[in-house]
Amino acid sequence: MEVKGVFFDLYGTLVTFTDVSAAWQDWLSALHAALLGHGLGMGRDEFAASCDGFFGKPEPAPAEDAFTVYERRMNAHLHELGLRLEPDQLKSAAAAALDAWHAHARLDPEAHDVLTEFSRDRKVALISNFDQAPHVHAFLVEEGLTPFFDLVVVSDEVGLKKPDPRIFHFALDRIGLTPDEVVHVGDMTDDVAGAQAAGITPILIRRGWADPIIPDFQLRPSSTAYFGEDGSLDGVCVIPALSALAGILE
Repeated sequence: MEVKGVFFDLYGTLVTFTDVSAAWQDWLSALHAALLGHGLGMGRDEFAASCDGFFGKPEPAPAEDAFTVYERRMNAHLHELGLRLEPDQLKSAAAAALDAWHAHARLDPEAHDVLTEFSRDRKVALISNFDQAPHVHAFLVEEGLTPFFDLVVVSDEVGLKKPDPRIFHFALDRIGLTPDEVVHVGDMTDDVAGAQAAGITPILIRRGWADPIIPDFQLRPSSTAYFGEDGSLDGVCVIPALSALAGILE
């Protein structure tokens, strides 16, 4: 197998968190504070209970409203609480919460070197399940990562999410490669299952020191929600760090 392309997940793969539980608590606090000025009458604890599983709820239907999926989720949730915000107010509150969450994120110190190496002679793409595409693009620009990617696919923009193999087919079609020419590097079962369903070889990154990614606000987050105790999946190549990729692909 000649690897001509490498697909990367973003959060949990190229980006880690210093304390993901704290990140979600800060997301909640920032959102609660922003909404207090727009008629929210709940205390923080009651509001937290209402937000449990926020991203696990069914995704709102697409609409001609200039909102991202994240903002539509927020709008639907606020309507359930009896709040009606103007679009600019909703966008501001949603952004404040996301910024608070992202303050705990750190680009993996090996990411620049790894992306530099692979982008020299391979196609490189980002495939991210994220409900706020402008945030992803802004982050890539801020970190100087945009030049490394031949393609950036964000679920918010394409209407597809891992583990749906169609998001991988979408990327393959646009990057001009076949499944057997590509590997996908990710940290979640959705990365593994989606890549396998698309015929792509998955590589699972499991850092022993990293706080496991919790992809939703939960009152009682589990630290082992996705893998066995050793952080692995049967029959899947597991790496402890991004720098281990080079040896595997050679």
